[in-house]
Amino acid sequence: MSARSPLHTVDAALLAWLRGSPLWRDLPLTTRAQLRWKSHWATLNRRLSDARVASAPALAPPLFIVGPWRSGTTVMHELLTALTGLPTPQTWQCMNASSFMLLPPPAQTQAVARPMDGLEISALSPQEDEFALLTLGVDSVYRAFLMPERLAELQHTLTPAYWDAQAADWLPRFERFMAGVLHTTGRAGERLILKSPNHSFRLPALLKRFPGAQVVWMVRDGADVLHSNRKMWQAMFAEHSLTASTTEALDGVLGAALEGCAGVLQGLSDTPSLAGRWVPCRHADLVADPRSTVAAVVQQLGLQRKDEAALDLALARAGRGRIEHYDRPVPAAAQAGVTALDRAQARIG
Repeated sequence: MSARSPLHTVDAALLAWLRGSPLWRDLPLTTRAQLRWKSHWATLNRRLSDARVASAPALAPPLFIVGPWRSGTTVMHELLTALTGLPTPQTWQCMNASSFMLLPPPAQTQAVARPMDGLEISALSPQEDEFALLTLGVDSVYRAFLMPERLAELQHTLTPAYWDAQAADWLPRFERFMAGVLHTTGRAGERLILKSPNHSFRLPALLKRFPGAQVVWMVRDGADVLHSNRKMWQAMFAEHSLTASTTEALDGVLGAALEGCAGVLQGLSDTPSLAGRWVPCRHADLVADPRSTVAAVVQQLGLQRKDEAALDLALARAGRGRIEHYDRPVPAAAQAGVTALDRAQARIG
């Protein structure tokens, strides 16, 4: 995504949401025309793509990497995918979710650094599938990257009850995307590694749909998560916003997100039937000794170590990212969320 061309594809549902803003008419005519044109082709391409996986094999229960935004999910995704060799959505698939099944895989391209932490990504890097869901029209808090002033109206996406109630709408789209990833890589029927902090809020619904799924939950100090998120969200607004507006709701929404994560984490730890199927992983451990930490996760979940050389490359890439430390007060609007997250994390030891 980029400020001039914020999305490769735009589902009709996402376009309708954008057009629902009072600021839609303030966008340049060329921008509005471009988004409508992308939506037209996204709708056509999605129909063609869905036909490709109409008879795909049943999906194996995935492995979900979740936890709050900025808790280490991206690094864990990189390392776990490298070491196990399990398939995972790549950047080119997530950013072209409506059409990637109709396209050949790209050649490896030059890596670019993420604005919030400098971690390098390329077309073939493991990628957060939330960007695919966003472009496929699934209701996502990431819509606020495009219109920051509407962040507060997306707060309902931070509640598990919403995703459970709406599962019939978003789960089929998500499953077709997963099947498409496996189809284009020739690995139909294999288990996927899926990473998105937003899946933290969908986790109860996802575990209901995939009762054999496994979970890695990333743990990080609540205040550090909060401050790192403030930086990340502001960077994404600056990079991708279609509107010139800013938001005053950020701290409150981040606080609500941390409270939501705390509730889901408590539910995991309070459900005996999930024992052995989920593993907490501390951000501090991943930073201090990433090789041993990811190896321990693999062992705890009963996975196989398949590619030590790929892990070495992933460790080198991850080592080029920035890890920042914060020594500043927590805003009052987010304090309850930080406290709730720290309490939930303390309960798991």
